[in-house]
Amino acid sequence: MIDIVLQFQLGEAIMGAAERLEELLSLDHVSQMTGMDTTFICGEIKAGRFPRSIRIGRRALWIQSEAQGRVRQQIVQNRSLQVNG
Repeated sequence: MIDIVLQFQLGEAIMGAAERLEELLSLDHVSQMTGMDTTFICGEIKAGRFPRSIRIGRRALWIQSEAQGRVRQQIVQNRSLQVNG
């Protein structure tokens, strides 16, 4: 009985996540959100340290949650350097 309930809850969580649409951002919006210059962002992408864009038609767009994840990662790195440094 418990397994059935857990499977149902897991299924609902997966469906809920699939139904939420990700917001897509232009490079200018990513730059504004992160405080990083667009040239710096492009360099970070080439170095594999920033999420790549997706193409929709002719536009290059970034998934907001991925860009935010990169910012969170940078915060954690900086905080750990402050504590350990």
